Amino acid sequence: MLLRVIELKADGIKLPESMVVSRLGFKGAKRVPDDFMDVYQKALNMVVESSKPTAIVRTVPCRWNSVLKLLEKKLTGKLVEKHLKNCEKVTLMLITLGRDVDLLIEDAHLQGNELLSFFLDAVASEFAECVAREVDLMLKEEEKGYVSGARISPGYVDLPLQLNQWIVNVLDGNRFGIKVKEDSYMLLPRKTISALIGWRKKT
Repeated sequence: MLLRVIELKADGIKLPESMVVSRLGFKGAKRVPDDFMDVYQKALNMVVESSKPTAIVRTVPCRWNSVLKLLEKKLTGKLVEKHLKNCEKVTLMLITLGRDVDLLIEDAHLQGNELLSFFLDAVASEFAECVAREVDLMLKEEEKGYVSGARISPGYVDLPLQLNQWIVNVLDGNRFGIKVKEDSYMLLPRKTISALIGWRKKT
């Protein structure tokens, strides 16, 4: 399948406050405490205004034979076996908010506003996750004859972070401003998610 680019409207993405509360470390709380509500709202507005949510996706056939064979790659491990075993195809994806969000966080830090920088970082991380969930739903709507597994990402459980470079290469991420740090295999812009979703035919 050919490369596909999905652009989403930032103001159409719903970010549950409870997700950010957890990321911020307010244990047991469901809402941002009143003392921090102003900085939270400011950070949320800044992230929404500066984000350019974009998903780059490609679905390719795969084959399972004790390992997952996907294009020229062989994937192994507990996470792959749990979520991709016996799948007929796999969707590779990169989801990014864009470079401007990184600059917001960096600027707040350089200006000495560590509280705003902290909130911007937390809000942006969860906002990127909400974008990824929105893309998940779009793909599931389109793949009506298939059941999807969970979305899995490099760096979790035993799926190596080095896989980021392969995903960026396959999806031509550089063309969209997405790169991989050579020393850490982390993605740039920082608020970028790489992932795989497996698909099995409905029975």
